[in-house]
Amino acid sequence: MKKICLFLLSAACVFSCSNHDSNFEAENNEQLIKENAIKVFGDIDPNHDWNMVKSGTIAITADADLNDIVKVQILTESPFCNDDAAILNQATVQKGQTVSLVYDAPTACEQLFAACVSSKGEYFIKVFKPGESAVNFGTQAAARTNRAGGETYPSASSIVLGAPKKSYNALRAEASNAAADHKIQVIDQVSGGVYRNYDVWYHSSWENERMWSVSSLSDKDWTIENGTISKPVSDNVDITTVKEIVNGFLSKTGALHTTNNKSNNWETIVTSTPYFVLNKNYLIATGEPVTITPIQMNTTEGMYNAVYYYYFNPAVTAGMTAEQEANYIKALPKFKAVNGFSSDKFNRAKQYLLPYYGDGPITEGATAQSTSIPAGYKIGFLNQKNLKASEGIKYCANGCTYGDGRLNTEVNHLIGHYFSAIDKTISQTSEKILSNGSIDTQTKNGSTENGMKWDSPRIAVFGANNHVYMCFEDGADCTFGDMVIEVNNGAKLENEEFKLFGEAYTMCIEDRLEYADYDMNDVVLQAVRLNETQVQLSLIATGAFDRLWIKGLNGSVLTTKEVHELFGFDKSEVFVNTEGQNNSVHKDPITDVLSIGKTQTITDFLKKISVFNETTHKTIAMPTKAGEPPYAIIVPIKFRYPLETLPITKAYPDFSYWAKDATKPGNWYVNCKEDMVYNK
Repeated sequence: MKKICLFLLSAACVFSCSNHDSNFEAENNEQLIKENAIKVFGDIDPNHDWNMVKSGTIAITADADLNDIVKVQILTESPFCNDDAAILNQATVQKGQTVSLVYDAPTACEQLFAACVSSKGEYFIKVFKPGESAVNFGTQAAARTNRAGGETYPSASSIVLGAPKKSYNALRAEASNAAADHKIQVIDQVSGGVYRNYDVWYHSSWENERMWSVSSLSDKDWTIENGTISKPVSDNVDITTVKEIVNGFLSKTGALHTTNNKSNNWETIVTSTPYFVLNKNYLIATGEPVTITPIQMNTTEGMYNAVYYYYFNPAVTAGMTAEQEANYIKALPKFKAVNGFSSDKFNRAKQYLLPYYGDGPITEGATAQSTSIPAGYKIGFLNQKNLKASEGIKYCANGCTYGDGRLNTEVNHLIGHYFSAIDKTISQTSEKILSNGSIDTQTKNGSTENGMKWDSPRIAVFGANNHVYMCFEDGADCTFGDMVIEVNNGAKLENEEFKLFGEAYTMCIEDRLEYADYDMNDVVLQAVRLNETQVQLSLIATGAFDRLWIKGLNGSVLTTKEVHELFGFDKSEVFVNTEGQNNSVHKDPITDVLSIGKTQTITDFLKKISVFNETTHKTIAMPTKAGEPPYAIIVPIKFRYPLETLPITKAYPDFSYWAKDATKPGNWYVNCKEDMVYNK
């Protein structure tokens, strides 16, 4: 789910790169070094050690609920539909084995994730906090095993349906088909009670949609609750991990765009999960009883919501056109699953059973045929909002929204509510009925930048930790966090393999301390930990005219030549990968794979590296005393270093504040001025 950098403007001193070639006979002078640093940073906090990581060791037991486990990993974030998740360390294991892994995590990380990975690329994760000594998954795995073997369900014949009700779509289609002009009037909730005419329901094939609820149930463990079948949850799931899985998928703030001051997650969701595509937002029945659990209802209108489900055999629709299949689905019976409520807390209290009532005609008083939907059937969901029951089809916030986007076309037209989530580039012409009865024809555009289309899904689905999660958008914005429901048994998605990469650590080194311009690009190295004992180290750039040699790496190809020569140049008067696109030499990184001790952190590995300046005969290494200037730093990301001659304080304004006060957050690198950093 994607994190977005904010690019801020700043002002700072710029020093000419000509300093690389002048005054080179000056001796290393602490006073000169300090005075030069003050020109760039001001007074540096005397306690500053320039550390940006939390180091630790965690023992991970590979006992997650996966069929086979081949790896354990430490991750920065949840990997599920989240491109920002990165691997800090990993080890090859067998199921049940315990392994201790060291890590360096960015100081901004208040929590990390332990992961077990199967041979098929399936993930099972659990949250832990830096400083914890051990993590295992056995409690949840055992609870799931016990539940699978010990859960009881009511007999199908004890579940009785009441009388059906027409859906809002059916009622609107009925009214539109009966009207001489095929138009129905719907009140606009945000325009002072104004009515508008709509004809999109005319011949829309919705007339036969019916909504069904359970009327009686004779079972002591399961109870009826306003037409639904529920009981307390009987498994044990780490709610903290669930919360982070969902929040990793749905940004509450900081998304690319906002709607009504809330994050618009539409664009992020569309690009992060393969299931969020028009008519593919379906679950596949496994042949076991289907149970679902609401885990959050973060909407003030939650109590007006009711989630329904439907199912069908995909063999029946094989060969149909998209329109034919949509019309077939419209006429399917819809069964109440969950009643909505309002709560911004994550909680797992009740599980709801979704019985199977057969594929034939259904009548009042019919009983379920099974507590299990047949294996291979598709299961779809919708939300019915009844914000003003007295207004019925006349109120624009009353309607049904589906995971199958083809079924949202009509309701998405309702100005004053659902239409607000439509993209600003999409318009519709509607008839506004004035107080004197005359008609004002208006053309309006949707309200959301990068918003929905007419046939966009309003339920996002994704799989995580052997569960499926459904995230609902119930109305006018695109947060998709209005309701979050966990599918904990009986339905699945096709397995999705997540391709994660190791977290990059970037080491930036200046070449002349007395005259450093602090563009932090004279030598740029990047390290990625591949596993317990291997590090991939790459020379990324050099912004120096001096001849520089990398030291401290025994047997590495990176130490065999001067850095310019490593990039293929026989002279040092050239900048490599440090200038803008129109005035730059671009070269691929020079990479080597090196050994690292199992108990050695990656920052400790990098700290042993130094640079020997053959031109000045000086050696530059990481600062060793508190308060020394940052002539070498290690940034715990794939760092976009400043362009040539631009000091880090100008490209990254927050660095100045951190330099003066080491107690400030060390994540200054998330805010940069885009045109001042190297981007290739």
